[in-house]
Amino acid sequence: MNGKILVVTGVAVCLVLATGVVAFNPANKVKEFDPKHALNFAKNICKLGPRYGGNEAELKAANIMEAELKKYGLNVHEEKVDLGGGKYTYNVIGEIKGTDESNKYVIVGSHIDSPGFCEGATDDAAAMGIQVEMARVLAKNFRPKKTVLIIGFGGEELWFKGSEAFVRKHPKIIKNCEAVIDLNCVGAGQNVFLTQKSAKPKPVEGDPKLIKLLEECAKELGHPVTVGDTTYPSDTYPFYHNEIKRVPVCQVMSQPFEVPPWSESNTADKLDPKDMEKVGETVTLAVVKLTNAEPASKPLWEAKRAEESAGGGWPAPMWWAPALLGVAAALLRSRGR
Repeated sequence: MNGKILVVTGVAVCLVLATGVVAFNPANKVKEFDPKHALNFAKNICKLGPRYGGNEAELKAANIMEAELKKYGLNVHEEKVDLGGGKYTYNVIGEIKGTDESNKYVIVGSHIDSPGFCEGATDDAAAMGIQVEMARVLAKNFRPKKTVLIIGFGGEELWFKGSEAFVRKHPKIIKNCEAVIDLNCVGAGQNVFLTQKSAKPKPVEGDPKLIKLLEECAKELGHPVTVGDTTYPSDTYPFYHNEIKRVPVCQVMSQPFEVPPWSESNTADKLDPKDMEKVGETVTLAVVKLTNAEPASKPLWEAKRAEESAGGGWPAPMWWAPALLGVAAALLRSRGR
């Protein structure tokens, strides 16, 4: 009997080695989330000072986020958002295009601005830091079948100006959006907090299936998680209240708060990398599952670099001869004149 077991085991091992098929556990790859990278990015955003009303600090924060997302091979662009009175801000949109169902979307949002009187470490610099590290982990290890949009919205503190503009400008994306996970007031709180309901300016209800998935992801990773109500919905609001589609949403926070979000004491030194890690890993794993992501053979930034190299440079050798003949013919014609 033991001999048969050994033979079967040996055959199974040989098949695995021959086919390259091994068990792929997404949670293990998600655990590569580096909270120090997320924290350092958030600290650099905080150094800009209050980011409010389209001021120089808010615009610079948008540029920094755009540059960071581009490092990881995402398709990134900024969209201008009118704030009125000659003021404007930007939404920063990073895309990992789906390999199979690219017309279906999962969005992870944050907001670039802060209250006008503070650095906004938890509101919302930490969320931006989590997003750029999430982008790195996804781009390195996964290929989502559905398109992932990682968005920093401008003007959230002015009643969701950036997210409202995005919803208005992209009705096709909204129609095909399967989930919006919004990071708000994170980075200094004991638990991953999943918002079940918010009250103002109008009620927003977190999607039960999305909340359940996020809760399961947190538990799978060993992170403490709670579900409850809060006052404001942040940038989930326009995705929930619009004339196109009521998108499934969930606002993710860190609670109970270690520092009041609307406070001059909401500074970078209050951020806890462990709290950022809890939220970052949980949301990244949820995105992997929502998009049916598969393992990547190489990082997205390497694949993109190889693709760009293949499309540029010297002509391929097979074209050299015709090209040289064309040049020679042109020279002969010019001499004959």
